[in-house]
Amino acid sequence: MIVLLSGMALFIAIHLFPTQVQARQALIDKLGRVPYLALFSTISLIGFMLIINGFGMASKEQLWQPLTFARPLTHAIMPLVFILLVSAYLNTYIRAKLKHPMLIATCLWALVHLLANGDLASSVVFGGFFLYALADILLAKTRDTIVPKSKHPKAKFDVIAVVVGLIVYGLVLRGHQTLFGVSVIG
Repeated sequence: MIVLLSGMALFIAIHLFPTQVQARQALIDKLGRVPYLALFSTISLIGFMLIINGFGMASKEQLWQPLTFARPLTHAIMPLVFILLVSAYLNTYIRAKLKHPMLIATCLWALVHLLANGDLASSVVFGGFFLYALADILLAKTRDTIVPKSKHPKAKFDVIAVVVGLIVYGLVLRGHQTLFGVSVIG
């Protein structure tokens, strides 16, 4: 469990670091934008790898029985999650209206997976990501994002976000067993 918790702490800490606007800017000024992004990415990757390895080693002790409606709810919400993820990187009306579609997607993904799993390791991962994304949404109001703001969103990018999001959802759904060791179809 120590590896999983270490990975979660590292990954969440580096992702919350940008909420410290002055410290982030000081580091960018000192290192330069590209080296800062490289350092951010490297630390994120280390944290992510620790999460993956730690999850495999962590206790799967059942803490509660997953809610009966959680699996259908997850199937209903996950297409929206992928659409939001894609829209975060395009000049969409979705991004213009929601401001933080990636963080909202993370909250939704984590919440439905938390409801659908009742084991200790899943609770740490999904509960941790839910709390992180919620905190980041609340703290994001005070800072500028690295992703450029949508000045003139275009509907064609919303269509692209929906189509690509649904395609990626379909691919993840089909490959969920291979990717994550849990079959969700069939």
